[in-house]
Amino acid sequence: MLTVRGVGGAEVVFTRLVDRVQVGCRAVEQFEVEIGGMDYGFEIDGILGMDFLMRTGAIINLHRLQLEFPDAEK
Repeated sequence: MLTVRGVGGAEVVFTRLVDRVQVGCRAVEQFEVEIGGMDYGFEIDGILGMDFLMRTGAIINLHRLQLEFPDAEK
C-alpha cells in the first residue's frame, strides 16, 4: 500500500504487476500499475502516467486531443 500525492490531494493505492497494458497498437509487458478508488466526481476509467507514456514513446497531440505513437506501423 502506498500514498500518492497530487494536485487533488493524497490517495492510498495498491501496486500490482500486470502481464500487459495496451493502448491502441502499443503495449508494455510486465508493467506495474497503481490501483485506487479514483472517486473524482466524474467518470474515469484510468490515468496513464509518465512511466507508460515514456516507455511507449507516446506523444500527446493537444490540437487533436489524441495520443500518438510516431513509429507505429500505419
